[in-house]
Amino acid sequence: MKYGDLIQFDPIESVVQLRDADHTSAARQLVSTYVISDEMADRLISLVIPQLQFEQAMDNKGLLVVGNYGTGKSHLMSVISTIAEDVAALNVIDRADVAEAAKQIAGRFKVIRTEIGATTMSLRDILVAELEENLEKFGVEYIFPEADTISNHKRAFEDMMGKFQEVYPNQGLLLVVDELLDYLRTRKDQELILDLNFLREIGEVCKNLNFRFISGVQEAIFDSPRFAFVADSIRRVKDRFEQILIARNDVKFVVAQRLLKKTPEQEVEIREYLTKFAKFYTSMNERMDEFVSLFPIHPDYIDTFERVTVVEKREILKTLSMAMKRKLDEEVPSDKPGLIAYDSYWNTLRQNASFRSIPEIRDVIECSQVLESRIESAIARPQYKEMALRLIHALSIHRLTTGDIYSAMGASPEELRDKLCLFEPMITELGSDEPEKDLQTHVETVLREIHRTVSGQFISSNADNRQYYLDLKKTDDFDALIEKRSESLDDSQLDRFYYEALRRVMECQDTTYVTGYKIWQHELVWQEHRQPVVDISFLVLLMSGQQQLHKEIFISTSFRCMVPALS
Repeated sequence: MKYGDLIQFDPIESVVQLRDADHTSAARQLVSTYVISDEMADRLISLVIPQLQFEQAMDNKGLLVVGNYGTGKSHLMSVISTIAEDVAALNVIDRADVAEAAKQIAGRFKVIRTEIGATTMSLRDILVAELEENLEKFGVEYIFPEADTISNHKRAFEDMMGKFQEVYPNQGLLLVVDELLDYLRTRKDQELILDLNFLREIGEVCKNLNFRFISGVQEAIFDSPRFAFVADSIRRVKDRFEQILIARNDVKFVVAQRLLKKTPEQEVEIREYLTKFAKFYTSMNERMDEFVSLFPIHPDYIDTFERVTVVEKREILKTLSMAMKRKLDEEVPSDKPGLIAYDSYWNTLRQNASFRSIPEIRDVIECSQVLESRIESAIARPQYKEMALRLIHALSIHRLTTGDIYSAMGASPEELRDKLCLFEPMITELGSDEPEKDLQTHVETVLREIHRTVSGQFISSNADNRQYYLDLKKTDDFDALIEKRSESLDDSQLDRFYYEALRRVMECQDTTYVTGYKIWQHELVWQEHRQPVVDISFLVLLMSGQQQLHKEIFISTSFRCMVPALS
């Protein structure tokens, strides 16, 4: 059975551009292909549509759609703006409750869509130019006054909407802007303050006019440390905008219902297939519905993907689509869970040459390559190689999720077992009552084998929480080097080195008390008699036929007393 037999694969191979919705056929296609989760339906019905409508008086505000690259932010804005512009779009919405609520805004707006690119223009000049150009297309004649001739823009927007209402008396004007945050990041301090003040004015005019504003940003602009120095301006903007968050659950829902849709019969087959392996993992049984709906993508793939802090979470849906496309003609393995976990993203990340310009990623890639080459060429147990490479890839990705690539944070064997769905067929033959513990032990064994093979270089473990992590500063592990050297020494050599180490620790002279024997003279204070000095000679012997060292201490005093041997 192939992967293609278990899913109805609908690839997502292109990134939606907001301006695609300017064309009616493409816009309706975007609406029909947009999968709406329960959480997103609730946001659309309770937040977006009430804020856009203008039939009932309320404190309308501007809207910010917040989502990482590739999470469907532009697609969502295209859907909202298409519904607002075209009443026929209601017929292709895939949820009846959203379609019913959207009747309040369907076809009620003239829509202007724009994306901000590489420009040094002020936000005010960009948006005013777009408004003037598109109003002319709509048959509305209005020119905004110059910025240095007015004290604020509210009166200008009122005049503009007055002209607009003369031509379109029962409609509103919706301005949709994408890539706003990238633009604001390029602005200098004083320019940014002016831009934010203009953005605040736009949010304020939405309250009393039939003008609405939607913008897409890659992160919550109000929580961004980049704008901490303009906190007061940000706070005023926040009061006039509502945020629509695209959460991980929304992305997972799109993956399950669009990218990896399944029939009930296919879901039954997948459930039977995964149930055979569920006992080897801590929470697979409890999360079986999620595993089935996202099969063959591991549910934790998306969560880990979004925690990679040093790169933009670009095109997550496209990345998953590409990974799935490569799997379609492959046979589903019968001896292990055939899930695509987050370690598979490492090859995609390191093959992208642009990432090497980021110092943190370059350092992790170089470290990972050293470990991989050692495993490929020197691992003592070849049967561990496949799992060892997967573990190195997973720890490499995990290294980029911690914020600080040098922190002593990693993943425990249990986490690695569950989040990668690691498996060893041999474990099934043990017949243990705790198969998940057996598999965990095997993962720990492979981790120790990695550590031994690379002599502890670039990999460490935290004894307190049992987490393993890539240690980029650990070019040499002296404990591991000593252990590796000791494996090549016989007992007599070990004894000789032990005696030598003991002599150095006790700061003994090279000359012994008795020639040919490990006996030295030493001085002690005899506390009971308050004597300043007592002569002492000691001997270290290795008892033949035993595997432990015995120490015999002979004390010579004026009373000729002896302390019994200590083992």
